[in-house]
Amino acid sequence: MIRGSLSLSVGALSVAAVISIAAAAAAAPVEIPRWQPHDFDFPSAAETDNPFQVAFSVQVVRPNGLKLELPGFYDGNGTWRARVSPDATGDWSLLTHSSLPDLDQRRVSFVCLTNRLPKVHGGLRVDIQHPHHFVLEDGARFFLLGYECDWLWALDLQDPTLRTLNPFLDRLAASGFNGILLNAFAYDTGWRSGKTGHDDFGPPALYAWAGDNIAPDHTRFNLVYWKHYDRVIEAMNQRGIMAHILIKVYNKQVNWPLKGSPEDDQYFRWLIARYAAYPNVQWDFSKESNNEKDLDYKLGRIRFIRDHDPYRRLITTHDDRKAYDSGAYRGVLDFRSDQVHSQWHASLLEHRRQQAWPVVNVEFGYEHGPGGLQDKTYNVVQTPEEVCRRAWEIYMAGGYGAYYYTYTAWDVLRPEDNPPGYAYFRRLRDFFETTTFWRLEPSDELVSTGYCLADRGREYVVFSDRGAPFTLKLEGLPMPLKARWYQPFTGKWRDAGSLANGVVPLKPPQGWTGAPVVLHVRGPEEASTR
Repeated sequence: MIRGSLSLSVGALSVAAVISIAAAAAAAPVEIPRWQPHDFDFPSAAETDNPFQVAFSVQVVRPNGLKLELPGFYDGNGTWRARVSPDATGDWSLLTHSSLPDLDQRRVSFVCLTNRLPKVHGGLRVDIQHPHHFVLEDGARFFLLGYECDWLWALDLQDPTLRTLNPFLDRLAASGFNGILLNAFAYDTGWRSGKTGHDDFGPPALYAWAGDNIAPDHTRFNLVYWKHYDRVIEAMNQRGIMAHILIKVYNKQVNWPLKGSPEDDQYFRWLIARYAAYPNVQWDFSKESNNEKDLDYKLGRIRFIRDHDPYRRLITTHDDRKAYDSGAYRGVLDFRSDQVHSQWHASLLEHRRQQAWPVVNVEFGYEHGPGGLQDKTYNVVQTPEEVCRRAWEIYMAGGYGAYYYTYTAWDVLRPEDNPPGYAYFRRLRDFFETTTFWRLEPSDELVSTGYCLADRGREYVVFSDRGAPFTLKLEGLPMPLKARWYQPFTGKWRDAGSLANGVVPLKPPQGWTGAPVVLHVRGPEEASTR
């Protein structure tokens, strides 16, 4: 779709010349940067009973000739839209297919240019060489630091400038969070039912479908809601923040389309059509998916996503332990999402042993508000220090986690808050990004107490929960390795000298006991790998 106008007058050029220039401009291909979603609009004057149910898709041809099938969507004002994100430079084309004759067999050419945006690296993938970790499409490393904000889309629902959302996302990005879990739609929570204050966004001001939650029309979508959701995903994309979209949720009072119905298919197809083109998107069948007892239905929905998403965005599902442990999702999902509230380290180790894929404990603790342990929206909270300590247990098992704050996790949203956990989690990410974390394997047998990650002979990370003395077994070192102490709560470093082969006794610096302490051991060549 080309926007612009000719500024030359007919008096200056002949009519034929003006027509020639206009034709040349119209024929010029659209230029799209790599991994940047672009909308191609196709208007139709046809009368339809329900434009949302009109069959419309596009066949996209890559520079190497590979063809991708992508669903399109109706976006109002008699216009159908195809949202495309090219992943390779060169010449592309698309061809429309539709049940409406004037939408069928329409061709568009476009050119994919080199990506110039420093925070855009393509879609998230599982690292084939290190399958417990992620990597971005251009090969950049990705250390996932998640953040749960189910009702993120409820901010600025009727403000296209996103005057509240944008500063909130900037605050989260500055705190190191690079993945946000958010619902595609949610209605209300049982623990803060109804409007309990100006900061309570459940029930939301806009509904995702026509009608309302009592009498929804699942055959039609509320375009005002979904155009706002577009802005939210794009705002995250600009900041390099992954959007972990929870397609369904089983405990937020949503009146969903009937399972397996045409409206159910329409909803899943709609999300893929609108959001699969965003490189920062990953799919989650449902939050609390263990509440859906029909495993065949869950597997069918996951296969539906796989069959209709040509970009192959990563797919997971939240907290379905029985199905995960049985192997039902092996070869179906891309990574495991757990909700584990005890034995954080041991449970993550066990889930890694079950399958070689990334494991994310997406719900392990809830930080209280500024008033202390009695300041909460949900009936369970922990101190910032306890939530941080649990996170370290998870990451020291070679997994990933997601942070919860009681005033942003669910339908009560206070985006201006600055809880202590933001700084703690920023330091966690900063520390691990000084390591070659993707090469480190859980190796607790090397330490007398605490937890250990190791790339044996090259790099070691040891976590001591209370800063107690411990021994570390080192073997195969070609030369002594440099060691440093780190305090997770303060971000302070102290020199620990050089360590050689053998069982080495280690004692944290004076005054560092009683709180978590980390030892980082590595050679000079590892220091230059980041």
